Amino acid sequence: MEAIKTVDLTKKYKDLIAVEKLNLEIEKGELFSLLGVNGAGKTTLIKLLTRLYDPTEGQILLDGHDLCDYDPKDLYRMFGIIFQDFGRYAVSVEDNVRFGDIHREKSSEEIRRAASEAGVDGYIESLPSKYETLLMRIFDKEGTELSGGQWQKLAIARAFYSTSDVLILDEPTASLDPIAEQEIFSQFDRLRQGKTTIFVSHRLSSATVAS
Repeated sequence: MEAIKTVDLTKKYKDLIAVEKLNLEIEKGELFSLLGVNGAGKTTLIKLLTRLYDPTEGQILLDGHDLCDYDPKDLYRMFGIIFQDFGRYAVSVEDNVRFGDIHREKSSEEIRRAASEAGVDGYIESLPSKYETLLMRIFDKEGTELSGGQWQKLAIARAFYSTSDVLILDEPTASLDPIAEQEIFSQFDRLRQGKTTIFVSHRLSSATVAS
Protein backbone atom coordinates (compact mmCIF):
# COMPACT_ATOMS: atom_id res chain seq x y z
CA MET A 1 0.00 0.00 0.00
CA GLU A 2 1.39 3.38 -1.03
CA ALA A 3 -0.96 6.26 -0.18
CA ILE A 4 -4.44 7.21 1.00
CA LYS A 5 -6.10 10.26 -0.54
CA THR A 6 -9.52 11.84 -0.10
CA VAL A 7 -11.17 14.03 -2.73
CA ASP A 8 -13.97 16.38 -1.57
CA LEU A 9 -14.98 13.72 0.95
CA THR A 10 -18.38 14.37 2.54
CA LYS A 11 -20.47 12.32 4.96
CA LYS A 12 -23.96 13.34 6.07
CA TYR A 13 -26.33 11.80 8.60
CA LYS A 14 -29.72 13.12 7.50
CA ASP A 15 -29.32 16.86 8.14
CA LEU A 16 -26.06 16.57 10.08
CA ILE A 17 -22.78 17.01 8.17
CA ALA A 18 -20.02 15.03 9.93
CA VAL A 19 -17.32 15.48 7.26
CA GLU A 20 -17.50 18.10 4.52
CA LYS A 21 -15.39 18.36 1.34
CA LEU A 22 -12.28 17.02 3.02
CA ASN A 23 -9.08 16.72 0.97
CA LEU A 24 -6.05 15.04 2.51
CA GLU A 25 -3.23 12.71 1.55
CA ILE A 26 -1.37 10.25 3.75
CA GLU A 27 1.85 8.82 2.34
CA LYS A 28 3.13 5.29 2.93
CA GLY A 29 4.91 4.98 6.28
CA GLU A 30 3.71 8.39 7.49
CA LEU A 31 2.39 9.15 10.97
CA PHE A 32 -0.76 11.22 10.53
CA SER A 33 -2.25 12.79 13.67
CA LEU A 34 -5.92 13.68 13.57
CA LEU A 35 -6.94 16.17 16.28
CA GLY A 36 -10.35 17.59 17.11
CA VAL A 37 -12.88 18.06 19.87
CA ASN A 38 -15.38 15.31 20.69
CA GLY A 39 -18.07 15.18 18.01
CA ALA A 40 -15.88 16.80 15.35
CA GLY A 41 -16.18 13.80 13.01
CA LYS A 42 -12.84 12.09 13.69
CA THR A 43 -14.25 8.59 14.15
CA THR A 44 -16.58 9.08 11.18
CA LEU A 45 -13.55 9.86 9.02
CA ILE A 46 -11.77 6.71 10.23
CA LYS A 47 -14.83 4.59 9.40
CA LEU A 48 -14.93 6.16 5.94
CA LEU A 49 -11.23 5.44 5.35
CA THR A 50 -11.74 1.79 6.28
CA ARG A 51 -15.04 1.56 4.36
CA LEU A 52 -17.14 0.77 7.38
CA TYR A 53 -19.11 3.74 6.03
CA ASP A 54 -19.49 4.90 2.43
CA PRO A 55 -19.26 8.64 1.68
CA THR A 56 -22.28 10.72 0.78
CA GLU A 57 -20.16 12.61 -1.76
CA GLY A 58 -16.56 12.58 -2.97
CA GLN A 59 -14.21 9.61 -2.95
CA ILE A 60 -11.33 7.91 -1.19
CA LEU A 61 -8.37 6.67 -3.22
CA LEU A 62 -6.07 3.89 -2.08
CA ASP A 63 -2.96 3.73 -4.26
CA GLY A 64 -4.89 5.74 -6.85
CA HIS A 65 -7.87 3.38 -6.96
CA ASP A 66 -11.30 4.10 -5.53
CA LEU A 67 -11.84 2.30 -2.22
CA CYS A 68 -15.03 0.78 -3.65
CA ASP A 69 -12.95 -1.11 -6.24
CA TYR A 70 -11.33 -3.27 -3.57
CA ASP A 71 -12.71 -6.56 -2.30
CA PRO A 72 -13.90 -5.76 1.26
CA LYS A 73 -12.12 -8.82 2.69
CA ASP A 74 -8.79 -7.73 1.18
CA LEU A 75 -9.40 -4.16 2.30
CA TYR A 76 -10.11 -5.04 5.91
CA ARG A 77 -6.87 -7.04 6.10
CA MET A 78 -4.93 -3.87 5.28
CA PHE A 79 -6.15 -2.06 8.40
CA GLY A 80 -5.44 -2.71 12.06
CA ILE A 81 -7.85 -0.59 14.08
CA ILE A 82 -8.28 0.10 17.76
CA PHE A 83 -11.41 2.19 18.32
CA GLN A 84 -12.08 3.95 21.60
CA ASP A 85 -15.22 1.77 21.84
CA PHE A 86 -13.15 -1.40 21.25
CA GLY A 87 -14.70 -4.85 21.51
CA ARG A 88 -14.80 -6.83 24.73
CA TYR A 89 -15.28 -10.54 24.08
CA ALA A 90 -16.39 -13.32 26.41
CA VAL A 91 -13.58 -15.64 25.33
CA SER A 92 -10.08 -16.34 26.63
CA VAL A 93 -7.42 -13.68 27.11
CA GLU A 94 -5.40 -15.26 24.30
CA ASP A 95 -8.31 -15.10 21.86
CA ASN A 96 -9.03 -11.50 22.83
CA VAL A 97 -5.50 -10.56 21.75
CA ARG A 98 -5.68 -12.76 18.66
CA PHE A 99 -8.66 -10.77 17.36
CA GLY A 100 -6.11 -8.12 16.43
CA ASP A 101 -5.35 -10.20 13.32
CA ILE A 102 -7.62 -13.22 12.86
CA HIS A 103 -6.27 -13.86 9.36
CA ARG A 104 -2.79 -14.88 10.48
CA GLU A 105 -1.97 -18.32 11.81
CA LYS A 106 -2.36 -18.40 15.56
CA SER A 107 0.93 -17.92 17.40
CA SER A 108 0.89 -18.11 21.19
CA GLU A 109 4.43 -16.76 21.25
CA GLU A 110 3.43 -13.67 19.24
CA ILE A 111 0.32 -13.19 21.39
CA ARG A 112 2.50 -13.14 24.50
CA ARG A 113 4.93 -10.74 22.84
CA ALA A 114 2.05 -8.41 21.96
CA ALA A 115 0.76 -8.53 25.54
CA SER A 116 4.23 -7.69 26.81
CA GLU A 117 4.52 -4.74 24.41
CA ALA A 118 1.18 -3.44 25.68
CA GLY A 119 2.26 -3.79 29.30
CA VAL A 120 -0.49 -6.23 30.27
CA ASP A 121 1.53 -9.47 30.45
CA GLY A 122 2.28 -9.15 34.17
CA TYR A 123 -1.42 -8.94 34.99
CA ILE A 124 -2.26 -11.85 32.67
CA GLU A 125 0.31 -14.05 34.41
CA SER A 126 -1.49 -13.39 37.71
CA LEU A 127 -4.83 -14.69 36.39
CA PRO A 128 -6.06 -18.17 37.39
CA SER A 129 -5.40 -19.79 33.99
CA LYS A 130 -3.17 -17.04 32.62
CA TYR A 131 -3.74 -16.69 28.86
CA GLU A 132 -6.45 -19.36 28.90
CA THR A 133 -8.50 -17.43 31.48
CA LEU A 134 -12.07 -16.88 30.29
CA LEU A 135 -13.10 -13.24 30.48
CA MET A 136 -16.52 -11.90 31.50
CA ARG A 137 -19.33 -13.90 33.10
CA ILE A 138 -21.64 -14.29 30.14
CA PHE A 139 -20.89 -17.98 29.54
CA ASP A 140 -19.16 -18.84 32.81
CA LYS A 141 -20.08 -17.40 36.21
CA GLU A 142 -16.42 -17.86 37.18
CA GLY A 143 -15.21 -15.70 34.30
CA THR A 144 -12.82 -12.87 35.14
CA GLU A 145 -14.01 -9.27 34.91
CA LEU A 146 -11.40 -6.69 33.89
CA SER A 147 -11.25 -2.98 34.64
CA GLY A 148 -11.63 -0.45 31.82
CA GLY A 149 -7.89 0.18 31.78
CA GLN A 150 -7.07 -3.53 31.62
CA TRP A 151 -9.48 -3.99 28.71
CA GLN A 152 -7.87 -1.07 26.92
CA LYS A 153 -4.40 -2.59 27.32
CA LEU A 154 -5.73 -5.83 25.81
CA ALA A 155 -7.08 -3.80 22.89
CA ILE A 156 -3.66 -2.20 22.45
CA ALA A 157 -2.10 -5.68 22.53
CA ARG A 158 -4.30 -6.48 19.50
CA ALA A 159 -2.60 -3.63 17.66
CA PHE A 160 0.83 -5.06 18.51
CA TYR A 161 -0.33 -8.48 17.26
CA SER A 162 -1.61 -7.11 13.95
CA THR A 163 0.47 -7.41 10.76
CA SER A 164 -1.64 -4.90 8.82
CA ASP A 165 -0.17 -2.23 6.54
CA VAL A 166 -2.14 0.60 8.15
CA LEU A 167 -2.47 1.07 11.90
CA ILE A 168 -5.30 3.26 13.19
CA LEU A 169 -5.44 4.24 16.85
CA ASP A 170 -8.62 6.08 17.82
CA GLU A 171 -8.11 7.53 21.33
CA PRO A 172 -6.08 4.42 22.26
CA THR A 173 -5.18 5.48 25.81
CA ALA A 174 -8.42 7.18 26.87
CA SER A 175 -9.04 4.81 29.82
CA LEU A 176 -5.46 4.72 31.05
CA ASP A 177 -3.91 6.76 33.83
CA PRO A 178 -1.04 9.14 32.88
CA ILE A 179 1.71 6.69 33.92
CA ALA A 180 0.23 3.80 31.90
CA GLU A 181 -0.35 6.16 28.98
CA GLN A 182 3.30 7.21 29.01
CA GLU A 183 4.37 3.54 29.04
CA ILE A 184 2.35 2.89 25.88
CA PHE A 185 3.65 5.99 24.12
CA SER A 186 7.23 5.01 24.96
CA GLN A 187 6.65 1.89 22.84
CA PHE A 188 4.71 3.67 20.12
CA ASP A 189 7.63 3.96 17.69
CA ARG A 190 8.03 0.19 17.79
CA LEU A 191 4.30 -0.33 17.27
CA ARG A 192 4.17 1.78 14.11
CA GLN A 193 7.49 0.66 12.64
CA GLY A 194 7.03 -0.05 8.92
CA LYS A 195 3.36 0.93 9.01
CA THR A 196 1.29 3.88 7.88
CA THR A 197 -0.20 5.16 11.13
CA ILE A 198 -3.23 7.34 11.86
CA PHE A 199 -3.42 8.57 15.44
CA VAL A 200 -6.73 10.09 16.57
CA SER A 201 -7.10 12.19 19.71
CA HIS A 202 -8.91 15.19 21.17
CA ARG A 203 -5.84 16.03 23.26
CA LEU A 204 -2.93 17.89 21.72
CA SER A 205 -0.60 16.62 24.44
CA SER A 206 -1.29 12.98 23.50
CA ALA A 207 -0.71 13.60 19.79
CA THR A 208 2.52 15.45 20.54
CA VAL A 209 3.89 12.62 22.69
CA ALA A 210 2.76 9.98 20.19
CA SER A 211 4.59 11.70 17.33
